[in-house]
Amino acid sequence: MFFWIRKILWRILGFDYQMMLNKTDYVLLKNDNFTQKGIRTYDNGAKVWRWTNAPLIIGKYCSIAYDVNFIVDEGYHSMSAITNFPLYNNLFKEDILKKPNLTNDFFKNHQQKEGISIGNDVWIGMGVYIMPGVTVGNGVTIAANSVVTNDVEDYCLIGGSPAKMIKKKHSDNQIEKLNKIAWWNWDENEIKNKINDFQLDINQFIKKYY
Repeated sequence: MFFWIRKILWRILGFDYQMMLNKTDYVLLKNDNFTQKGIRTYDNGAKVWRWTNAPLIIGKYCSIAYDVNFIVDEGYHSMSAITNFPLYNNLFKEDILKKPNLTNDFFKNHQQKEGISIGNDVWIGMGVYIMPGVTVGNGVTIAANSVVTNDVEDYCLIGGSPAKMIKKKHSDNQIEKLNKIAWWNWDENEIKNKINDFQLDINQFIKKYY
């Protein structure tokens, strides 16, 4: 009985019980309470690593492969020029739990990179790491095993560690028009009715719907 009460309490507080049981700092994407996902976005076992409730926002129609890792905050490692170790977060852990209001001023004055934003129609390959503070645009493709440390423009193919742009998938003019068409905002029945048009040449598609 106590097991189930404890499990329910952890869920109310926003933590995954299995994560606490295994003493890990990640939760599966599908179980993360602080993630917002758009319609039809799916993943095959992605992980979210977090030490705060920083938001992870993922757009519509995104494809996220196995073992993708979202590192949504720095865990307070970069808050000091003197040390890499998150001293405050570790030494005052008990005080933070007992009196969280006492820590507000400290954290307001010592900002860290937090949060990740992923656009619509993004494909993230297997084994990718996306670091805190990163924004990924619409239509981006991220090659497997890449480490994304900086913002990514719309409709780019990127790869590597750290990830760099390999190429733009379309011209700036085409990208602007695709973003205005924003097919991911269409009703699902409309997408079904127009499914064959997704096989058109890019210019034909733009001409038809722009």
